[in-house]
Amino acid sequence: MITTEEKTTLQEIIANYSIASDAKDVQGHMQYYAANGYIDGGMKSKPKNAGMAEDLAQMFAMEGTLKRHFAMNHRFSRDQDAIVVDYLLLVVEGEQMPGVIATAEVRDRFIQEDGEWKIAVHTIKIDPAMFNLLKQQDTGINSDAFNA
Repeated sequence: MITTEEKTTLQEIIANYSIASDAKDVQGHMQYYAANGYIDGGMKSKPKNAGMAEDLAQMFAMEGTLKRHFAMNHRFSRDQDAIVVDYLLLVVEGEQMPGVIATAEVRDRFIQEDGEWKIAVHTIKIDPAMFNLLKQQDTGINSDAFNA
Protein backbone atom coordinates (compact mmCIF):
# COMPACT_ATOMS: atom_id res chain seq x y z
CA MET A 1 0.00 0.00 0.00
CA ILE A 2 1.17 3.50 -0.79
CA THR A 3 0.72 5.92 2.08
CA THR A 4 -0.81 9.36 1.85
CA GLU A 5 2.55 10.78 2.94
CA GLU A 6 4.33 9.01 0.06
CA LYS A 7 1.73 10.24 -2.45
CA THR A 8 2.02 13.82 -1.18
CA THR A 9 5.83 13.70 -1.26
CA LEU A 10 5.89 12.40 -4.84
CA GLN A 11 3.32 14.95 -6.01
CA GLU A 12 5.45 17.72 -4.49
CA ILE A 13 8.53 16.40 -6.30
CA ILE A 14 6.63 16.35 -9.60
CA ALA A 15 5.35 19.89 -8.99
CA ASN A 16 8.83 21.13 -8.07
CA TYR A 17 10.59 19.69 -11.11
CA SER A 18 7.78 21.02 -13.32
CA ILE A 19 8.42 24.50 -11.89
CA ALA A 20 12.17 24.02 -12.45
CA SER A 21 11.37 23.10 -16.06
CA ASP A 22 9.33 26.30 -16.43
CA ALA A 23 12.37 28.25 -15.25
CA LYS A 24 14.71 26.19 -17.45
CA ASP A 25 16.67 25.47 -14.25
CA VAL A 26 18.84 22.45 -15.09
CA GLN A 27 20.23 21.88 -11.58
CA GLY A 28 16.83 22.52 -9.99
CA HIS A 29 15.31 19.86 -12.23
CA MET A 30 18.15 17.34 -11.84
CA GLN A 31 18.09 17.37 -8.05
CA TYR A 32 15.03 15.08 -8.13
CA TYR A 33 16.75 12.30 -10.09
CA ALA A 34 18.63 9.29 -8.74
CA ALA A 35 22.36 9.25 -9.50
CA ASN A 36 21.75 7.09 -12.56
CA GLY A 37 18.24 8.42 -13.27
CA TYR A 38 17.37 9.44 -16.82
CA ILE A 39 14.65 10.64 -19.21
CA ASP A 40 13.23 8.23 -21.78
CA GLY A 41 10.54 8.21 -24.44
CA GLY A 42 9.75 11.17 -26.73
CA MET A 43 12.72 13.03 -25.29
CA LYS A 44 15.80 11.30 -23.91
CA SER A 45 18.72 12.11 -21.67
CA LYS A 46 21.86 10.46 -20.48
CA PRO A 47 21.85 9.39 -16.81
CA LYS A 48 22.21 12.15 -14.22
CA ASN A 49 25.76 11.06 -13.42
CA ALA A 50 26.76 10.81 -17.11
CA GLY A 51 25.70 13.92 -19.01
CA MET A 52 22.09 14.69 -18.14
CA ALA A 53 22.88 18.36 -17.49
CA GLU A 54 23.91 18.97 -21.09
CA ASP A 55 20.87 17.11 -22.42
CA LEU A 56 18.48 19.08 -20.20
CA ALA A 57 20.08 22.38 -21.21
CA GLN A 58 19.49 21.47 -24.85
CA MET A 59 15.87 20.48 -24.14
CA PHE A 60 15.18 23.74 -22.34
CA ALA A 61 16.87 25.80 -25.07
CA MET A 62 14.83 23.98 -27.71
CA GLU A 63 11.63 25.16 -26.00
CA GLY A 64 12.53 28.74 -26.87
CA THR A 65 10.04 30.91 -25.04
CA LEU A 66 8.54 30.37 -21.59
CA LYS A 67 6.58 27.12 -21.35
CA ARG A 68 4.45 26.15 -18.36
CA HIS A 69 4.30 22.46 -17.41
CA PHE A 70 1.18 21.16 -15.65
CA ALA A 71 1.11 17.61 -14.25
CA MET A 72 -2.31 16.16 -13.46
CA ASN A 73 -4.38 13.01 -12.89
CA HIS A 74 -1.73 11.21 -10.82
CA ARG A 75 -2.13 7.44 -10.45
CA PHE A 76 0.15 5.54 -8.07
CA SER A 77 1.26 1.91 -8.06
CA ARG A 78 3.97 -0.17 -6.44
CA ASP A 79 6.54 -2.12 -8.38
CA GLN A 80 8.73 -4.02 -5.94
CA ASP A 81 10.66 -1.34 -3.99
CA ALA A 82 9.66 1.44 -6.39
CA ILE A 83 6.58 3.62 -6.65
CA VAL A 84 5.38 4.37 -10.16
CA VAL A 85 3.41 7.55 -10.83
CA ASP A 86 1.50 7.78 -14.10
CA TYR A 87 0.06 11.18 -15.02
CA LEU A 88 -0.82 13.53 -17.84
CA LEU A 89 1.34 16.50 -18.78
CA LEU A 90 0.00 19.68 -20.33
CA VAL A 91 2.55 22.19 -21.72
CA VAL A 92 1.30 25.68 -22.51
CA GLU A 93 2.93 28.75 -24.02
CA GLY A 94 3.63 31.32 -21.32
CA GLU A 95 5.18 34.19 -23.25
CA GLN A 96 3.66 34.58 -26.69
CA MET A 97 0.03 33.82 -27.57
CA PRO A 98 -1.47 31.57 -24.89
CA GLY A 99 -2.17 28.07 -26.08
CA VAL A 100 -1.52 24.39 -25.59
CA ILE A 101 1.84 23.38 -27.04
CA ALA A 102 1.92 19.69 -26.08
CA THR A 103 0.20 16.94 -24.15
CA ALA A 104 1.82 13.73 -23.02
CA GLU A 105 1.51 10.67 -20.85
CA VAL A 106 4.29 10.50 -18.27
CA ARG A 107 5.49 7.67 -16.06
CA ASP A 108 7.91 8.38 -13.25
CA ARG A 109 9.54 5.45 -11.49
CA PHE A 110 10.65 6.59 -8.02
CA ILE A 111 13.18 4.75 -5.88
CA GLN A 112 14.63 5.42 -2.45
CA GLU A 113 18.18 6.79 -2.59
CA ASP A 114 19.90 7.94 0.59
CA GLY A 115 16.53 7.99 2.36
CA GLU A 116 14.83 10.22 -0.24
CA TRP A 117 12.50 9.49 -3.14
CA LYS A 118 14.30 10.05 -6.44
CA ILE A 119 13.32 9.52 -10.08
CA ALA A 120 14.99 6.47 -11.61
CA VAL A 121 13.23 6.79 -14.98
CA HIS A 122 11.08 9.66 -16.31
CA THR A 123 9.29 8.33 -19.42
CA ILE A 124 7.47 10.80 -21.69
CA LYS A 125 5.06 9.64 -24.37
CA ILE A 126 4.31 12.80 -26.36
CA ASP A 127 0.91 12.84 -28.05
CA PRO A 128 0.89 13.15 -31.87
CA ALA A 129 -0.96 16.49 -31.76
CA MET A 130 2.24 18.33 -30.82
CA PHE A 131 4.00 17.16 -33.96
CA ASN A 132 0.99 18.23 -36.04
CA LEU A 133 1.14 21.67 -34.39
CA LEU A 134 4.85 22.01 -35.14
CA LYS A 135 4.15 21.36 -38.83
CA GLN A 136 1.35 23.96 -38.97
CA GLN A 137 2.69 26.96 -37.04
CA ASP A 138 5.69 28.58 -35.44
CA THR A 139 5.66 27.54 -31.78
CA GLY A 140 9.25 28.48 -30.93
CA ILE A 141 10.04 24.78 -30.49
CA ASN A 142 12.82 23.04 -32.38
CA SER A 143 11.22 19.70 -33.28
CA ASP A 144 14.59 18.12 -34.20
CA ALA A 145 15.15 17.38 -30.49
CA PHE A 146 12.26 14.91 -30.29
CA ASN A 147 12.19 11.19 -30.92
CA ALA A 148 8.78 10.88 -32.53
